[in-house]
Amino acid sequence: MDSAQEGPGFGWWRTRRGAAFDIALALVVTAVPVLAWLLAAWTAPFLPTIAATGQPATTPQVVSVAGLFSHLAGSAFTLALVARRRFPVVVLLVVVVAEAFGHATLLGLSIALYTLAASGTSRVVLAGGGLLAVVAGLKPWSWTDIPGTAALYLVLGFTGVLVLVAVVLPIVLGLYMNARRGLMASLRERAQRLERERRLLAQQVRTEERTRIAREMHDVVAHRVSLMVVHAGALEMKPDREPVAVAEAATRIADIGRQALGELRQAVGVLKVDDVGDTAPLAPQPTLDDLAELVEQSRSAGVPVDYRVEGRRRLANVAERTAYRIVQEGLTNVHKHAFGARTEISLRFLPDRLEVSVRNDAPRRSTGIDLPSGGHGLAGLKERLTLVGGEFESGPLDTGGFRIAARIPIAVPAG
Repeated sequence: MDSAQEGPGFGWWRTRRGAAFDIALALVVTAVPVLAWLLAAWTAPFLPTIAATGQPATTPQVVSVAGLFSHLAGSAFTLALVARRRFPVVVLLVVVVAEAFGHATLLGLSIALYTLAASGTSRVVLAGGGLLAVVAGLKPWSWTDIPGTAALYLVLGFTGVLVLVAVVLPIVLGLYMNARRGLMASLRERAQRLERERRLLAQQVRTEERTRIAREMHDVVAHRVSLMVVHAGALEMKPDREPVAVAEAATRIADIGRQALGELRQAVGVLKVDDVGDTAPLAPQPTLDDLAELVEQSRSAGVPVDYRVEGRRRLANVAERTAYRIVQEGLTNVHKHAFGARTEISLRFLPDRLEVSVRNDAPRRSTGIDLPSGGHGLAGLKERLTLVGGEFESGPLDTGGFRIAARIPIAVPAG
């Protein structure tokens, strides 16, 4: 049987196919009583007669004109099945009344019960409809016309089984179809929700990846380029320097440029992953061992840097790389905004964390070198510290200088 569904569409039906099915079903159920009467009328003359009366075994009422009209009336009632999807309760009541007066078939009653159960109606309404269907099918008011106790029991037993089959099975099937339809709707909704979540997750991953790429590019390029600009600016401000000093400055600029290109290739290698998830061979990532060289490069550019370390070094590689980037960004900001100012770099290893501090005094003089700043470096540091479970703070000092500080846990959280 077709499951009952409501919704906008072709008239009362969701689709034209559903409309055609219901109309055809109603016509078939309507035709059954008429065909039964025609078959009885056609076969009556050929049936054996009852010895006591000499009449055919088929009762005259079946093949009479009154019987024909009775069957036609039942057919008219079962035409209500056309509206079973829209008005399942009303259709069941119509068919029950018709069945109670002998003007319908158990087939129409079964279809009406199935539709009511499949429509998702309340259990009270469904139970009431089933009880009415049983009473209408059994017709207890007609039992007095059955002669003999044995015949009564036989008729009641046969009719009872037939009615129970015609009532119980459609209800069970309808409940199953309604539950199945609800399950399918739930699965579709869940699939759609998962698809939305997948898209949001993919978008979030892409955003995080773009942020990571931007952070890596900034860390790699900003510091080296700022050093190159500082050295080049110094040459520009003192064009009368001795050739040896100019050559040394040019050599430093070239070395810094080569280092920048090497780190840039290294960062691209980290970000470039092939289809099977393998990465290209990479150079070692910067650690605390590279801080001395980083500090010396700033000193050679004219920045007085005081660098000190306290405590015993014990950090994971990720934490060391984070500490290196903090110092690197601090020196980059000094190059941009406070060139020549005294700078202090402090690393303190405590039992559970590393405290990193980069602070500089107020700039003493202007270099005349304009280095743009977008503020992405400090935001990137904060993201790095969040990833390793650390804390980050930055801000101006009362003396006119600037300070950035971070606390990095010794044990970096997984993931």
